Amino acid sequence: MKTSVVAIAGFGLAVLTTGCGKEERALAEERPAQPAVVDVDNRAVDPPLVATEMAVPGDLPAFVVTGPGGACPRMIFLHGMCGHGLGYVQSIQGAAREHGGVLGLQGNIPCGDSAFSKYSPDPEEQDGRIRAALAACGGEAEDLVLIGYSQGAYIGERLAERWPERYSRLVLLGAPTTPSAARLRGIRGAVMISGEFDAKYRMKEGAGGLMAAKIPAVYREMPGARHGEMPDAERVMDEALDWLDANALPPRRAALP
Repeated sequence: MKTSVVAIAGFGLAVLTTGCGKEERALAEERPAQPAVVDVDNRAVDPPLVATEMAVPGDLPAFVVTGPGGACPRMIFLHGMCGHGLGYVQSIQGAAREHGGVLGLQGNIPCGDSAFSKYSPDPEEQDGRIRAALAACGGEAEDLVLIGYSQGAYIGERLAERWPERYSRLVLLGAPTTPSAARLRGIRGAVMISGEFDAKYRMKEGAGGLMAAKIPAVYREMPGARHGEMPDAERVMDEALDWLDANALPPRRAALP
């Protein structure tokens, strides 16, 4: 995890070291999501391009970059084991805004006495947390793009297996196991990304398996990146999301529980 901490510090993680106590968390839970800005003609315009903390009732705050006009995000970001979502969300905030915004869900299991965390492995629990976070900003948990890094990719794969209409498109980065076409047979499309110096075979094999199963998929690399690192993240993510927009299968209509 030392590499991950150093890798995303430049994207704002250093800020977290000054505000990770109980009092700071309590204050964070009281801060609302950044509202849309209204101009003199009462038209919604984009709020400042910045990741903000959004209170989620009964849970940790989420980190949010709103979509155009301040809309609730249409993408979910799940960080890696003993990571922190803020730095990752900040690293892709421009691409996120262009593609509907992003909501970074914090892990619900602390990693020692720190601001870092991991996710419990129960997909039903994480699905419930995502739905609650989207409800807190007035969004709907349907036909989402899910971006997962490392453990977040592992969790994202299980969520898409269980609810493919809800988590219909995936961007998986540095998954700890090869993503399975059998699990992801119901999704609309996926982008598999590996760092240039990470274990690339998993994501390459994952993309190949999906393509063989006639599921739109492509492999991309993050130049100069080791596991947990996000250099050139804006460009790589913008291209990945553009690819999904152009190549994903049409939305499926199905009842969601």
